[in-house]
Amino acid sequence: MQKRILFCLVIVWLIYSPFLAAQTQGLDWTIYSSQQALSIENYMQYKYFPTAGTNLIISSKSNLENRLNFNQEAKNADLNVGFQIARKKFLHTLSSGYLTFYDASDLEPSAYVNKTATLGYQINYTPVESLNIGIFSKGIFRNEQDRYVSGNLLSSEGYWIGSDIHYATYFSNSIAGIGTTGERKKMDWESFDFAQVNANYNFYGNYLNVDCLANYSYRSEDIYILTAPRQNENRSNYSLSDNQLRRNLTFAGSVQYYPDDNVQIQLRDDYSQRKTSYSQNEIRNSTDYYNLAQLQFDYQLFPSLVWQNNLRHTYAIKDYYYGLNTRHTENRHFGSRVNWEYSDGDSLIVDYAIDLQIIKFPEDNNQWDNDLLSHNLLWGWKHYWHERILLGNWFGYGFSKDVYLDSLLSANNKRINSWTLSPQCNILLGDRLAFFQVYKIRADYSNYIYKTGKSNTLYRQLSYQYDLVFDTYPLIARSLDPRWLKLPFRNSPDNAFMIDLGFAYEENQYAQKRKEFYELQTKNRRWTANIDFRYDIRTFYFSFSPQYSWGTWQELTFNLNSAWLFNNNSLLEFKLSPFIDDFEEIEPLSLHNFSINKFFRCVKQCSESADWRLSTTLKLRF
Repeated sequence: MQKRILFCLVIVWLIYSPFLAAQTQGLDWTIYSSQQALSIENYMQYKYFPTAGTNLIISSKSNLENRLNFNQEAKNADLNVGFQIARKKFLHTLSSGYLTFYDASDLEPSAYVNKTATLGYQINYTPVESLNIGIFSKGIFRNEQDRYVSGNLLSSEGYWIGSDIHYATYFSNSIAGIGTTGERKKMDWESFDFAQVNANYNFYGNYLNVDCLANYSYRSEDIYILTAPRQNENRSNYSLSDNQLRRNLTFAGSVQYYPDDNVQIQLRDDYSQRKTSYSQNEIRNSTDYYNLAQLQFDYQLFPSLVWQNNLRHTYAIKDYYYGLNTRHTENRHFGSRVNWEYSDGDSLIVDYAIDLQIIKFPEDNNQWDNDLLSHNLLWGWKHYWHERILLGNWFGYGFSKDVYLDSLLSANNKRINSWTLSPQCNILLGDRLAFFQVYKIRADYSNYIYKTGKSNTLYRQLSYQYDLVFDTYPLIARSLDPRWLKLPFRNSPDNAFMIDLGFAYEENQYAQKRKEFYELQTKNRRWTANIDFRYDIRTFYFSFSPQYSWGTWQELTFNLNSAWLFNNNSLLEFKLSPFIDDFEEIEPLSLHNFSINKFFRCVKQCSESADWRLSTTLKLRF
C-alpha cells in the first residue's frame, strides 16, 4: 500500500513538474564527514499556486548518518504533498506523506526498518478575524521489519485526529487570547491522547507594560514492547507494558513600569510544574517544580551615570518516588552595577553581586545539605589615553564559603578567596592596522575551615595574548569603536581582506600549603601561535586559520572556510577543519636540519594523523 502511494506521487511529480512555475521553492543540502561519523542531510520545498485560492506544497527531507561506534547506520526519508483550497471563510487541506526509517548497529541482532504512509484532510474555519477553528484527521499505514524473525513484516493501521481553537481580541493598548488543542492517535501498538490550553494577555501603555502567558498540557501515552515469538509462533508480538502520564503547567508574567524617563522598574515571575507518572513502573514517577521571581530597578541619575540593581530568587524541587533522592535547590541573588562615562568614551564600571545557593535533601535527614555563599566585586576602567590608544583594566575580587551542614561531609567546608587583574591596551595605526594586547593574572586561595589533615591549596594563572590585525575594510569601520569611528577613514571597498597574527601564552600552577609557604605540585604551560586570513569579494569570502599550540600538550588545527551568497539568498558554504593532538608518529622539523624532503614528509605524516572534518552546505532559493 505504501509503495503504491509513493509510486503515484512520484508519477504525478514527473508528469506535471515541467509545466509548473513555482512561486517559492528551495533546496538545502548538507554533508558532514570526519573519522568518526558521516552525515548527509537534504531538504526540499516547493510551493505553487495553480489558481486563485489554491496552493500546492511539496516537501521532502532525508538524512543519512554513519558512525564508527558499534557500526551505527541510520537512514530516514520523508516526503509530504499537500494541496490547499481557500474558499471564503474555509481553508481545506488534503495531505499525504510517506516516511521510511532504517536503524542498524552491532548492538541489535537485525536492523530496524519502518515504513509509514499517511493520508489526511484538514479544515480551518475563520468566522471572524479573531477566531480560528481547525479539525484534522489522518489515516496511518505502517510496516516494520520484525527484529526477531528475518523477512517477516509487522503491519499496523490506525488514525490520528485532532482539533484546535484559537481566539484573540484586540483593544486599543492590549491583546488577549486563548487557545485549546486536542489530539488522539490510535494504532495497533502506538497510542496517545494529548490536550492543551493556553492563554495570553499583553498590555502596552505609555508608562506600563504587562505580559502574561499561561499554559497547561496533558499527555497520556501507552508504552508497548516487542517480545520474541514463543514456541510454535512465526512472528513477534507487541504487548502493552505501561502507561505514561505527563502533565505540565507553566506561567510567565512580567510588568514593566516607567514612572519617569530616567527610571525603569521590572517585576517578573516564572512558574512551571511538570509531573510524570507511570501506572506500572511507579518507581520512575517524578515531579518538578520551579519558580523564578525577579525585580529589576534601573535609574539614570545623570546622562552619563546609570545605576542598575537586580534582585532574583529561584526555587526548584525535584521530587522522586524514592524520597531519599528528593532535592530542593534555592538560589538568592542581589547585584548592583554603576556605569559612569565621565568623559567622551572614558568610563568607570563598578559591579557587586552576592549569591547564596542552598541545596537540601529533606527526605534523607538533610545529611547532604550544602550552602554556597559568594561575594563578587568587579571594577572596570576604560580610558582613551590618546585618540588612537585605548587603555583598560579589570580588577575582580571574589569570596565564597562552601559549607556542608552535616558532620558527614563537614571536612570539605572551605573558604575561597579569588583575585583577578586583567589590563588591556589597543593601539590603532592609521585606519587599517591595530595592535591588541590582553593580560591576565589570577590567584585562588582555598582554606579549609576545620583541621582535618587536608592541605589548603593555591591556584595561579598567568596569561597574555597579542594580536596584530590588518584590515582593508578598513579596520576602523569593522571595529565599531565609538571613538575610532570619529576618525577619518577610507570607504569600504567591494573587495577587502583581513589578516590577524596572534600569539598567546598561558600558565597554570597548583600548589598545597606547607606551614607558612605553598609548595608547587603541578603546572602546565601553553604557547599558541595563529594566523587568521579572510578575503571578501562582494558576496563571496574565504578564510583560513592555522593554529599551533605547544608546551605541556600539543595541538594543531587548520580551519578553511568559504561561502558564496548568490541568486535570491542562495548560499554555498564549505568548511574543512583538520585537527591533530597526537604527534608521536610525526617527525619534528627544525631549522638546522630543514630540507624540502623532510618538509613534505612531515606534511604527509600530519595528513595521516589528522582528524579531518569536512562540512558542505548548499541552499538554493528560486
